[in-house]
Amino acid sequence: MQFTIEEKIQEGAFTSVYRAYDPVLQRRILLKVLHKHHAADSDLHQRFIREAQACAALRSEYVVQVYSLTEYENCPAIVMEFVEGTSLKQLIADGSTRTLAYTQKVALQTLRGLVAAHERGIIHRDIKPGNILVTTKGTCKISDFGLAALASVPSVTMQGMVLGTPAYMSPEQIRQEEVDQRTDLFALGVTLIEVLTGERIFEGTSYAECAKKILTFQVAQLDRFTAQSSTEFIQFLKLLMAPQKQDRLASSREALAVLDKQDSSLVINVSRRFTSPKKHSFALIGSIIVLFIAVILLLPSRISDFNYPQPLNAPAFPDSSRTAGAHAGKEGIHHDSLVHGMNNRSQQLPILNPRTLAAGGTPPATADSGTVRLTSNPWAKVYVDNRLVGETPLSRPVVLAAGKHEILFVHPSFDPIMQTITVLPFRESTVTGNFFDHVGYLICLASPWAEVYINDQYKDTTPFEKPILLSPGKYKVRFKNTSFQDIIREVNVRSKDTTTLVVTFKGQR
Repeated sequence: MQFTIEEKIQEGAFTSVYRAYDPVLQRRILLKVLHKHHAADSDLHQRFIREAQACAALRSEYVVQVYSLTEYENCPAIVMEFVEGTSLKQLIADGSTRTLAYTQKVALQTLRGLVAAHERGIIHRDIKPGNILVTTKGTCKISDFGLAALASVPSVTMQGMVLGTPAYMSPEQIRQEEVDQRTDLFALGVTLIEVLTGERIFEGTSYAECAKKILTFQVAQLDRFTAQSSTEFIQFLKLLMAPQKQDRLASSREALAVLDKQDSSLVINVSRRFTSPKKHSFALIGSIIVLFIAVILLLPSRISDFNYPQPLNAPAFPDSSRTAGAHAGKEGIHHDSLVHGMNNRSQQLPILNPRTLAAGGTPPATADSGTVRLTSNPWAKVYVDNRLVGETPLSRPVVLAAGKHEILFVHPSFDPIMQTITVLPFRESTVTGNFFDHVGYLICLASPWAEVYINDQYKDTTPFEKPILLSPGKYKVRFKNTSFQDIIREVNVRSKDTTTLVVTFKGQR
């Protein structure tokens, strides 16, 4: 390798970053090196190379340039532009950014960088002040494009591992749904509020606290920043940060067009897509009332045409000892053992009859039934009275007999969630299984570094970027560094608590 390593300046979950010097071209560069234990994974190795190749094709003044691929100590490495300057995170900390004019400048330049990447199909996934560099001339450059996408590789997204920076994550990232350009726009909105005010609006002491703030966020909460900004710019931020993706600006190109023209009327007109819904809501409610009345009037004469499936009267759940046994070892739920002993009849839970299914609707409840919407965070397989009804998000409610029913939510990284509900005739109810309400968080710190194993299963290498999610209980944590004797600790993880383990290796092998 032709480069001279000067200093290691950062180490993360996937890469180490070095400042180096290129004697041939006589310039400083950054060298991002994939960790050895990740480089041994052929899928991840190839993904790292593909992402580097994609980013090398980006040509924008507002994106840190990728120059080439090389190797360092038999691991793939990306040669990147070294930016003389500082990070936006550091500028926010010293309070020098808190003006509307500067915030608009950051928004404009960052959006130009996002457009260059998004139009090549590259989503960043981790926009935040620390990933926006500011040159000595004041130009904003987005760093780490494409590298955050490594988090989507199945072999990296290990059971129980949280990826992404919680305080800047979008609701769809928290829910582990598909991401697109609008995910980066949400994170940019969060970043711009911090630039303008110095406040991290989703900051918390744990991942769960951050996640709760994000999932309960409403754009009306941004109105309190109007005095530090302008009505038009706050409307623009609302368009970036709408909780539902479909309510946000559709792309970075559209966001740039709105901001670049600095046309307040355009911002306000676009914002009406979700900030002025009352007329549409009243019209929709009126339509539903009219439709409901029509159905009631027609029901006696038409009821023989529908042939609805009969609601279930299924057997009770297996006892709790059998369910608890399905989670032995706390290292994943085995679906087969959870439903072991269930009714083996081939009958599946009926949700819709063929006619309403073809029409895309849900059959109305009858005098002895009601409907239930089943949701979860994140996804889950859902069992009603021991029968699998599908995987969330379910497209339609389920029809259930009036009376009590047992709901079971199953996710491979968490303990199952059981709930008992009472279904009322002609009523619709919603049942949500929130796994994040039933987990604890583990942070591991090791000096100089360590591979971390939980109950003898590899989890990550320190320093962690994010805490590890674990179901409540006792765990054996092994810290492994090839130059030292292993360190073993036992830890008791409690629901909603964050536990930190700190170890220091002493004495060579």
